[in-house]
Amino acid sequence: MKTALGITKAKRSFARATGIPTTKAGRKRKAYNTLTGGAYGKYQRTRAAVNRPFKYHKSPHSCLGCLVTLMMPVLILVLILILIF
Repeated sequence: MKTALGITKAKRSFARATGIPTTKAGRKRKAYNTLTGGAYGKYQRTRAAVNRPFKYHKSPHSCLGCLVTLMMPVLILVLILILIF
């Protein structure tokens, strides 16, 4: 019915001419992008990209990595003892 009356075409042409979306989600997205400088909706992707390298550091990949992780406190303690005496 709306298409037959030309309402859909009028809304599209209004949105193109003014740059203001006619849908609620579109208006919300445009407002938040204006306030945040275009960063709205990019937070999750950015956060995932930032955390991606650290995902692999939570657990060592090999036995050597595990050995280094376990030996590091011992090495630090030995260095402290050498510096004290």
